[in-house]
Amino acid sequence: MLIVRVLSAFAKPVLVGGIVTASAVGGFLAVDHFRGAGPTAFEQARGNGPRLVVSAFSEREDSIVAINPSNVSDRTTIATVDHAAGYGIFATLAPGGKALAYTALPPASAKPAPDAPAQAVIVDAGGKTTLLADDIDLLIAPVWAPDAQSVVVRKNTTAADSAGSFELLRLGRDGSRTSLTTWQSAAVFPIAFAPDGSKLYFATLNTTGSDLYSVAPDGSGETKIAHLSDEISRDWTLSPDGAKLAYSVAVSGSAPALVTRTLDLATGSTADALPSGAASAAFNPAWKPNGQLTVGALSAGGGAGAVEISRSGESTPLTQNAASMDVPLSWSPDGSALAVRSVQGTTPASAGAASLDLVDSRGNRRRVGDGTDVLVVGWLR
Repeated sequence: MLIVRVLSAFAKPVLVGGIVTASAVGGFLAVDHFRGAGPTAFEQARGNGPRLVVSAFSEREDSIVAINPSNVSDRTTIATVDHAAGYGIFATLAPGGKALAYTALPPASAKPAPDAPAQAVIVDAGGKTTLLADDIDLLIAPVWAPDAQSVVVRKNTTAADSAGSFELLRLGRDGSRTSLTTWQSAAVFPIAFAPDGSKLYFATLNTTGSDLYSVAPDGSGETKIAHLSDEISRDWTLSPDGAKLAYSVAVSGSAPALVTRTLDLATGSTADALPSGAASAAFNPAWKPNGQLTVGALSAGGGAGAVEISRSGESTPLTQNAASMDVPLSWSPDGSALAVRSVQGTTPASAGAASLDLVDSRGNRRRVGDGTDVLVVGWLR
């Protein structure tokens, strides 16, 4: 069962100040579910300068909220999505901001679980809802093609005594369904399309480590690009120009560490984002629109800040924290604000309460929501 409500701009309440507040688990209070005549709140939120779009979890429905980064009390709920009790959605905003896609367990799921078959759904700004599939993985958020006409999702088919098979599917808004690749020897994770849409990049993880592959949108020409690490890699993110991939690697051995590296897709060369000794851990890379990289950097004395790295490799602290840790998530389209997950504690082992914050170019921050259940969906321009 699919239940999505897109709010009318003429029916929704004013979402400012105390009317929308964070709950104990980081969600937002429920708002009007009426879809009336006239332009939708989604349509009205577009074209008014950058807006951070988040999904806010509650037990049986998630709210999609657009937030003004200059005034975080200026919030507009653009849609609500019902889901199975206790299992929120994973959503991404389309290029151009005219639609969003999400994975969700249906409200009527008999036995909801993280590995239960999920739906893939697209909601456009006008309120049209399209169910693309009902047999895909919940925890892997859809990856949009540059033309916003299709998304890539993952489907895991389990098997006795093994992890089964992992398949990447391209689901078109026209109802098409294309299998791009299927693996039994490794788990696969879609990363991003090349800016021109000519290929999809994806990562594989197995006992031999992590590799990067590409495949054409029709499933042809699968190619291994690089061996990323003998260890587990994660946090893969493609640069705005499509020239580099940034990712985090957990390094084991006598001196375990978490480092962030970049891969030049043209030459195959890799480099540490921060020089050795600059931080005791570097994680969660996020690209600025101008091509600069931002990483979370854990200091030897405890606490982690966001560090900006220029094209020439020079690093500049954006935030510095002694008793908390900033995890970079996503830059605004104009590069004026960075969304970070702020976690209390000096090290990951002592992690405590968390919040979603916005940080400007001077390091000033504004609280968006408490808890870990407010997730970044994307940015409206």
